[in-house]
Amino acid sequence: MPSSPPLAVVVPVKGGPLAKSRLPLPREDRMALADAFARDTVAAAASLPGVRVLVVTGDPVVAAWAAVVAQVVPDPGGGLDAAVRAGVAAARGTGARRAVVLLGDHPALTGTELAATLERTGRLPRAVVPDADGTGTALLDLALDDGPAPTRFGAGSAAAHADLGWETVRVPAAGLRTDVDDAASLADAVALGVGAHTAEALARATLPGVQATIHRVPDETGGSALLDDGREVEVPIAALVDSGLLHLRSGQRVSIELDADGLVATRAWIVGIGPGETIH
Repeated sequence: MPSSPPLAVVVPVKGGPLAKSRLPLPREDRMALADAFARDTVAAAASLPGVRVLVVTGDPVVAAWAAVVAQVVPDPGGGLDAAVRAGVAAARGTGARRAVVLLGDHPALTGTELAATLERTGRLPRAVVPDADGTGTALLDLALDDGPAPTRFGAGSAAAHADLGWETVRVPAAGLRTDVDDAASLADAVALGVGAHTAEALARATLPGVQATIHRVPDETGGSALLDDGREVEVPIAALVDSGLLHLRSGQRVSIELDADGLVATRAWIVGIGPGETIH
């Protein structure tokens, strides 16, 4: 990444009880994971030398931890685009010449990935990096002396930003392009390797309906599965008999409920398969 001109990384973080509402988890655990995603995103940005990180938030919990490692910018309300405008304006106030906008939901992002990406995007007046699906926005990079730079976050934001004059840059940075919004993208991030905060939050998430991967194929006595934090749990045959999943294969993703000790599955299923599992 170029060491000059000065660079600011703007990270809007929603926080609070509505954060990551598409994750199928109880509210407290979903909030803990959303907070961990943001911490890991900020940590990756802060690992770059000579970079100022600005966290835009209206949540007091986020503001408290962010103040230790970054400059906190109050969220003015009015949605994500308004938060981005506030962060970019604050970045100008720091004397930065470029600003990068990075949403706080990239738990597999590494500083190395981010630096390599900025080597490419930093050569352009305005650049947008699409997410893994190609429809959302993983990152924006803009020269602050290039005038106003409107944004349009939301569904289809990658194309919307291109329509606004942002130049599309496609990079192989899987951790950057994996923004976590639902169970599938969380599984993708875990497969890449998440940061320390997210790994710790997942280790505490011995919850009903946690995601797991079949490790030892069940036989007449049962099998085992790996939780997303790497722990192996038993999957007895009794957890499968009512699910329609008697022919699982190694590596198959399933949802499981755990006993009170978090060591044995009491139920295993795939959404949409088995009794009571309606495809939505």
